[in-house]
Amino acid sequence: MKRSFLLSMLFVLTALISYAQTGAIRGVISTTENKPLAGASVQLQGTAHKTVTDEKGSYLLRNIQPGNYLLHITASGMSARERQVQVDAGTTQTIEIVMEFQTQLLQEVVVESKSFMEKSNEDVSKLPLRNMENAQVYNTISNVVLRKQIAMTLEDAMKNAAGVSKLWDATNRIDGGSFFTSRGFSTSTKARNGLANIVNTNVDMTNVERIEVIKGPSATLFGGVITSYGGLINRVTKQPYFRNGGTVDLAFGNYGFFRTSADVNAVLDKDQTMAMRMNMAWQQQNSWQDAGFQKNYNIAPSFTYKPNDKLRITLDAELTGSKGNSNGGNFIFFMPPTQINSALRGLLLQQGLPEGTVDGIMANAPKTFVEALGTNRIDQLKVDYNRSFISDELYNSTQSNSIFADIEHKLSGHWKSRTAVTYNNTQSSGYMGYSYLLPNYFGTFIRSALGGNPSFGGAGHDSLARMVWNPTGHTRTVEVQQNFISDYTWGNVRNRAVVGLDYSNFYSRTTYRRYVGSLFGVVPYTDVFDVVSAQGNVPNYRDLSYNRVLDMYAKTPNSSLDYNYDNRVYSAYANDVANLGKYVIVSAGVRVDHFDARGAYNNTTGEYEGGYKQTAVSPRAGLIIMPIPDRISVFANYQNGFVNQNGTDAQGNTFKPEQGNQWEGGVKFSDGKGKITGSLSYYDIFVKNVVRADVNNPQFSVQDGEQRSRGFEADVLANPLDGWMVMLGYGYNDVWMVKADAATEGLRPAGTGPRNTANFWTNYTFTGTALKGLGIGISVNYAGESVAVNQKPDGALMLPEYTLVGASLSYDHPRFRFGLKMNNLTNKRYWMGWTNMIPQMPRQLIGTMSFKF
Repeated sequence: MKRSFLLSMLFVLTALISYAQTGAIRGVISTTENKPLAGASVQLQGTAHKTVTDEKGSYLLRNIQPGNYLLHITASGMSARERQVQVDAGTTQTIEIVMEFQTQLLQEVVVESKSFMEKSNEDVSKLPLRNMENAQVYNTISNVVLRKQIAMTLEDAMKNAAGVSKLWDATNRIDGGSFFTSRGFSTSTKARNGLANIVNTNVDMTNVERIEVIKGPSATLFGGVITSYGGLINRVTKQPYFRNGGTVDLAFGNYGFFRTSADVNAVLDKDQTMAMRMNMAWQQQNSWQDAGFQKNYNIAPSFTYKPNDKLRITLDAELTGSKGNSNGGNFIFFMPPTQINSALRGLLLQQGLPEGTVDGIMANAPKTFVEALGTNRIDQLKVDYNRSFISDELYNSTQSNSIFADIEHKLSGHWKSRTAVTYNNTQSSGYMGYSYLLPNYFGTFIRSALGGNPSFGGAGHDSLARMVWNPTGHTRTVEVQQNFISDYTWGNVRNRAVVGLDYSNFYSRTTYRRYVGSLFGVVPYTDVFDVVSAQGNVPNYRDLSYNRVLDMYAKTPNSSLDYNYDNRVYSAYANDVANLGKYVIVSAGVRVDHFDARGAYNNTTGEYEGGYKQTAVSPRAGLIIMPIPDRISVFANYQNGFVNQNGTDAQGNTFKPEQGNQWEGGVKFSDGKGKITGSLSYYDIFVKNVVRADVNNPQFSVQDGEQRSRGFEADVLANPLDGWMVMLGYGYNDVWMVKADAATEGLRPAGTGPRNTANFWTNYTFTGTALKGLGIGISVNYAGESVAVNQKPDGALMLPEYTLVGASLSYDHPRFRFGLKMNNLTNKRYWMGWTNMIPQMPRQLIGTMSFKF
């Protein structure tokens, strides 16, 4: 024991003597734009001492013998720098170096490359964590990608998120934003800079700096209202900077596409404490079909006041509007045979036929989609791809106004306060058209039954029921959030934590005005205008018009579907991340969320009915082991999400919040030089407390449903050469209802997307020779087969797999930029769908011109 102690003391003494006899050099390498430069090579000339700067631009050289040296720094795209330095025994010299770009074009290329590769931010964890320090998986779609791809909407941008696919297009309704599927669950963009901001259009990218796709249940930090078990889509907006400049853009394309936008930034005072940025865009797009259009505008001013390094105040606004009836193709829904057969059975009973006779007749009715339609594949349905079956006289108008405030205050060297407020008011009105595909046997049976000889005929699908409804109303969202963020270091332990309070209010007064039409002049059905042929000659095609729809509302019984609520959420949360030396990081967090729903507002009585209150607890935890610090992170996480549920079962038991719990493990990697980074992960999400029908008590529900989702995701970003960017993504998902209603138990639910998805994008910009400034890009997106409808005994309707290829060509000059992109290069016919089918845009060519100042 004594011998071991003496040896230990001798080792420590030797180390101290060694340190006393040598010195060190440390510092930060940055660019002329005052940004840290990662991957720079730092070397003492004539020695073996050399290193590479980390993501923060920091470097450290140790155990240097005393003397005078020449410090040599190099980095790709930068002019080499040298600095004389004297090293003294027992001291550490701090040398800060500012690197200059070799050319302006190369400067832009290097800055773009760094932005493309950068994944560190505060919004994902509400803490200043680098991606390698975060046990949660997320994808970042930077402004560089958006610009080079000429991506103008959220749907364009989301093609770059691994494991994510679109479910359906934005509809402009109050609840009608674009829907996507992630990890087997539907999600939409409901967050802006980490706060609630629910939108109902295909979000314009004019003021978006980047898109963050945060994977898995994320209620601990963001609450249960704006998150799904598949994750959260967060828009991070552009902020003012302290330099005058901007761009003006014009874009033209086929199918009536036109867009103009501007991004202007100005410093407002000589002390550079105030700056303002204005982003604006106006866009119109016609459908490729015979009817359908969309017009949008977005005005987004932003103001920053930064009197010193401790205080920053930012005020933002977004004024958006849209008018139209098509963000893609027409929406065509399906009537399951079970629903049709129930209606036909009722028709026979109304005619006075005995129940036994009716049962005998209905025994011969088609029972599945294949028997009814003749196929279960959407690409084999005989519906005219180029017809919309709607009218340009019927459209919806939406206006949304939002204001935001954010105050960051550095309280001390260890504490920071962040106060954020958001307010949104959205109004929507107008008429919206959609369709139902009708099996042939529906009409055949009605006509034959009226003739006294009911029969079903053969399989087929020649008819569409055209439908119209009138959604009108407004919503309001208010959120106030206060975060206190700490950052302490004790020896080898660094501890970062956030403690927050949040108040949110979600309010809606929305009514879907409806009328009762009829199918084939016999079966009453809500919203039906008429029935037309799905292909070929359609004599009554132009009958659908604004005046005739008003006439239907005037002459037929009316009804309404109301979405009137006033929900308030009071939350407190904490999240802590501790670096235990260089190799281990542990994290834990919890949220207590109190949901206060006033209930549904009754327009007749003027009172709220059925209100309830519910409290949920949402924990999270993470573990990271770095066998090679900042290069390889082996991680595991536990994430939680929840959905509030109202009601009681037959025994009077009050429902609890539905819970979704995720276990995930994987590895993140980076070369530390900004050349490659990525992640590989496997996840398992289990949802419990799902409310479903009680088969023993039809008037009640029971809360024992379960769902499971498992899968694998891969995401890689690479920048192998100056000007060359590569993005790869892959997702596999298997999701099924473990315990559910008999119609869906054991099945993959509709709206869960494909099992397999993949995305690829690459772009190369020439930095030398006569081609300097020329950029070439190509993208490929693959989505496997998925289910639009899937239930027993009707069966499944399958959306076919598709592969989309896109290409772009651009030329960059310090004062202007020209671009050309081709969407859907191979002119592929494909569909999205979630209980429906939505044909998508064929090949489209768009050209752009940008002027910089």
